[in-house]
Amino acid sequence: GQDAVNVAKNFSDSLNISGIILTRIDGDGRGGAALSMRAITGCPIKFIGNGEGMDSIEPFHPERIANRILGMGDVVSLVEKAKAAMDTKEAEKLARKVKKGKGFDLNDMATQLTQMRKMGGMDGLMGMLPGVSKVKKQLAQVNVDDRSIAHLQAIISSMTPDERANPKLLNGSRKRRIANGSGTSVQEINRLLKQFKQMNLMMKRVGKLGEKGLARQGLQGLMPPMQ
Repeated sequence: GQDAVNVAKNFSDSLNISGIILTRIDGDGRGGAALSMRAITGCPIKFIGNGEGMDSIEPFHPERIANRILGMGDVVSLVEKAKAAMDTKEAEKLARKVKKGKGFDLNDMATQLTQMRKMGGMDGLMGMLPGVSKVKKQLAQVNVDDRSIAHLQAIISSMTPDERANPKLLNGSRKRRIANGSGTSVQEINRLLKQFKQMNLMMKRVGKLGEKGLARQGLQGLMPPMQ
């Protein structure tokens, strides 16, 4: 946001810079700071990223940022990140399960959470999807933010293989054991199971909609109804 613009201006006034690297664009109104920095410094944006690590940095494409600012998403970057983060065999295995309407288990959820972190976290992914503004309230119900992903992964890692494959086994005593093992609470485990059910429902809807239905209804067709 404005802080990034001020930092870029100070550097430009003090040094002979030839380009700008803009990080944490997920926290900046869809990347609007890129326009301000270019206008104030006269220097081109060279690289951008949702995080500040080297694996989060990517070449800057003006047309993609323009799409984000206009609320049209950035599907090309999303696909590129997905290719880099996904295990092809695991993705094909999950796709077959979804297509058959079987949903997925907590092993699949753990894999998805790992891939989500590699792709820039929830905020980064949402910024690349077109039409997200129409379903913000439904997305808020899912309640998976970047800060909670590590806790969710710790909880799932503390479960036995049978529990991950069949979450219905998780009674009160099992939940207390998992909470102690993961350094979390039973309440957090219950929240994870609620999120798992919502994600599982979304996956089943993908299978029911099929490619044509998904293309027609978009992200809104996957969201749970407002309560």
